[in-house]
Amino acid sequence: MKPQVDFYILHTQSRQASARLSCQLVDKAWHQGYRIYIQTHSIAQAQRLDVMLWIFKEESFLPHDIYPDVLSPIQIGYTEQVYEGFDVLINLTEAVPPFFEQFKRIAEIVDDTPMAREAGRNRYRFYKKKGLMLKTHEIHR
Repeated sequence: MKPQVDFYILHTQSRQASARLSCQLVDKAWHQGYRIYIQTHSIAQAQRLDVMLWIFKEESFLPHDIYPDVLSPIQIGYTEQVYEGFDVLINLTEAVPPFFEQFKRIAEIVDDTPMAREAGRNRYRFYKKKGLMLKTHEIHR
C-alpha cells in the first residue's frame, strides 16, 4: 500500500509556524496511536524541535527523542537512516527522504517563502509521479 501525502501550505510571516504546526501534527498523530518520525535538515533543527515538543502544550506529554539515541514512539532525525516501524513521516526538509515509502502517511510542511514553495512543488511532482495519493491543506495564521 502506498502512503498518503498531505501537503500543509503555510500562509504566515511567523518564523515558528512550521515548528508549531509540526508539534500539532505530532500531538494529533500520537493521540491516534501512530508512531511518528520527524525528518529535519540538521542536528540544530532537531534540537530546536526537541525543545518545542516539550513545551508546546502544557497538558500534553509526547514521548520523543532525537534519533538514534532512544527508541521512543516519536523520533526526530536528521540523517538518511531511520528505524522501521514508524507510521507517520513529518518532513521538514526541502527534499524527499529516501526512506519515504516505508510510512503509511507523510506530512509535508511548506513554509511561506519562494524557495520553500518551489521545493514543495518539486516534492509534490515527485510524489505524483510515484502515483501516491496527494492532499493539500492551506494553513492561514
